[in-house]
Amino acid sequence: MDELTRRFLKAGNTVVSNYLLSNFHQLGLTNDELVIYLIIEKQRGQGDLFPSSKLISKETGLTENKVYELLHEMIQNKLMEIKTVKHADGKSYDQYSFERLFEKLLQSASNEVQAQKQETNKVTRETVFAQIESEFGRPLSPIEYETINQWLTDDHYAPEMISLALKEAVLSQAYSLRYMDRILLNWEKRNLTTVKQVQKEENRQRNGSINSLDSNRPTTKADLTGPKIPIYKISDQD
Repeated sequence: MDELTRRFLKAGNTVVSNYLLSNFHQLGLTNDELVIYLIIEKQRGQGDLFPSSKLISKETGLTENKVYELLHEMIQNKLMEIKTVKHADGKSYDQYSFERLFEKLLQSASNEVQAQKQETNKVTRETVFAQIESEFGRPLSPIEYETINQWLTDDHYAPEMISLALKEAVLSQAYSLRYMDRILLNWEKRNLTTVKQVQKEENRQRNGSINSLDSNRPTTKADLTGPKIPIYKISDQD
């Protein structure tokens, strides 16, 4: 466990405790062991880093023998360990450490996040396939599936960028992945990696074109001087 994580956990355990309450069974922690953990943490907050089994027994209502048994099981299951730490007074003291439990807890949280991310990626990938098939009006070939997978996995194109390239291709009536690939490569060369960046660049080019047209317009007024032509009313003529 790195120093940053250790300091975070020691600073306060409200968030960790809440997550632990929802996942302690998955870590192999029993109800009684969870109660023992909570009591030890409570005593730690009061400066007692190695509460006696007698105190734990009194707090939990379990016999001392049962407390010994559970503490031993927690050590065997690598949920807890007893460390000998040298204090400022030069003396060494034993204390309970739950760093292994926290490591398992963090690993469990990381696995959960990864699983959710994979599921989200799967849904997003399937959505991209469905969008292209819908716009092309036909099923994709195996080679086309492979091409799109490479865009997502190897080239790391965001799904929304692929959707935008699809929109550009449809507007140009070019229903092919090759055309979409040229669009995506063009954006990549110009370091445009988000839909917002592409839209901003298009607006910039559009405004630049308008300014260019304005600059080509004549800046001087037309010469309206010349011979004056008399105007007569028809009623004035004989």
